[in-house]
Amino acid sequence: MKEKLVEYLLQLVKIPSVIGNEKDIADFVQDFSSRFYPEDRIIRHNNSLIVYDNIQPSKKTIALVGHLDTVPGENDFTGQIIDGKLYGLGASDMKGGLAVMVGLMEHFSQNPSRFNLIYVFYEKEEGPYVDNGLEPLLIEYDIIHKADLAIALEPTNNRIQVGCLGTLHASIIFEGKRAHSARPWQGENAIHKAADFLKRLADYGIHEYEFGGMKYLEVMNATMVEFSGGRNIIPDKFVINVNYRFAPGKTIEQAKEDVLKLVNGEAKVEFTDLCPSGDVCLYNPVLSQLIEEYNLPVEAKQAWTDVARLSLHGIDAVNFGPGDPAQAHQKNEYIPVNNLLENYDILQGFIRIK
Repeated sequence: MKEKLVEYLLQLVKIPSVIGNEKDIADFVQDFSSRFYPEDRIIRHNNSLIVYDNIQPSKKTIALVGHLDTVPGENDFTGQIIDGKLYGLGASDMKGGLAVMVGLMEHFSQNPSRFNLIYVFYEKEEGPYVDNGLEPLLIEYDIIHKADLAIALEPTNNRIQVGCLGTLHASIIFEGKRAHSARPWQGENAIHKAADFLKRLADYGIHEYEFGGMKYLEVMNATMVEFSGGRNIIPDKFVINVNYRFAPGKTIEQAKEDVLKLVNGEAKVEFTDLCPSGDVCLYNPVLSQLIEEYNLPVEAKQAWTDVARLSLHGIDAVNFGPGDPAQAHQKNEYIPVNNLLENYDILQGFIRIK
């Protein structure tokens, strides 16, 4: 199986699947699944798939969850293994996790397991929250809701990462009056009006926030700006995009209030791409068993993943995958091959009947 895992990952990284173009990789996964599962236990929804066991009520159920898409990017070494690192766009985020999923699918279609297994492969994770391909699967099919624990095989270097930060974007809109830059007294500079807010934003720093026994770091930053006019025009509009990453335990409405408090009524605010935080489910008995059996390190997830979406639907979920988080979205992305094999060994060992 270890040789097969590497081969499966090589096949996956050679299939381009930049967000919005997941058909070919979804076809690959569907063809692969059909070798081991009957047609009535393979659900295809657009370019997302659910593959599942015949659910036995006597056993707990684990859902293994992975997104099929990647961000756009370049890789000069796609399909090569150099110094124990396998290269390819999405190798760490998260085709390594997908390779583990298909490897487990092959193994447990032929060997007994102590858990029912549900495999979820979905499209459009790397884009806006509202377009994410996991949401329609959760709404239209009840099978994922049978999971006692969902494991998102996002890159974590084989550490359990619990919860996740919520995230939102806000357009902070400063308005002024247009004028010629040679006669600025005839106008009102919208950029200058943002000075006090930008100073407060720069001073915001890092806010430590504890939830569920874990420490999360809340941060708020300007990430983009846009303005009206040209080089010799006093602008009448200046828009700052602010991205706020907020901790579990805080609702989207509370996060909005944090932004509004910082703006202090000095500008208009429009909120977009609102993503909830994820629950810290260390109380989950299946998760506790996994951590204890393999003495796995546990960390807070200092980012957003679909653990949050699963939490919103009442499904306990954690991040645990073979990829290196530092390699996500990097040029010439790679995954350490040993990470891939270790992740498979842990999950296969945990799921099999002892």
